[in-house]
Amino acid sequence: MIKENNSAVITLYGMPPAGGLRQLSPFVVKVEMALKYLNAEYKREFIMPLKISKSSPSGKVPWIKIDDFELGESDIIIEHLIRMHKSDLLEGLSPDELILGTALKRLTEKNLYWYMVWSKWMTPESREEIIDCFLPRWPKFIKQLASIYAVSKQTSLSKFHGVGSLSPADRDAEASTDLLTLANQLEKGDFLLGQNITVYDFSVASMLASILFHVPQTWLADLAQGYPVFPAYLNRVSDRLGGFPFTEVVSGVQD
Repeated sequence: MIKENNSAVITLYGMPPAGGLRQLSPFVVKVEMALKYLNAEYKREFIMPLKISKSSPSGKVPWIKIDDFELGESDIIIEHLIRMHKSDLLEGLSPDELILGTALKRLTEKNLYWYMVWSKWMTPESREEIIDCFLPRWPKFIKQLASIYAVSKQTSLSKFHGVGSLSPADRDAEASTDLLTLANQLEKGDFLLGQNITVYDFSVASMLASILFHVPQTWLADLAQGYPVFPAYLNRVSDRLGGFPFTEVVSGVQD
């Protein structure tokens, strides 16, 4: 429930839509969900990936701009928006709920996230779809070079986080443990912590949508589809935010 609205127009910066998703980065979607919850007036701007590091105050997406003020990092942005709109989004949670919400958020954003990234960039069909969305007017050989670079970078990055060092069977097992944990919790109520939506739902719902709705489907989506609670949960979150769409195809992206 919002106590007071704020008339400032906010610009939310993120990557272009890709893979059938409204936004490839779940962290951008997470911030947009908070904006929807807060009834904030905002607009979206899409920045091509190669320009993000020089444009963003944090070197990555998302970031927001309010007049001349810019702010990055999804959690910091949401905390600022909550103060700005005098929201009760973080009120009413018990110490145990805060502990559980934080643990499930970190499971999702610090662990499951890397399986999601690996599944998209290391599945050839998925990687090609993303590159086609990001480089729609570039020649085929440039896209091929981008694909080779993406595999090299993702292999290095994922090995640093441990995901890339696992066998396919071990990756399945580890990702399945995360999905099962979320599914068991979501079976208990309409939302992550019960019958009311909380800030933690923005983290979990954005990640699950990024896994389930990505086109073409990856091995991680195959695993997630084994839990009927996930699409039902995403429908409830969407309805709570006024029919928030997790998928979208948008033309006219900035180069």
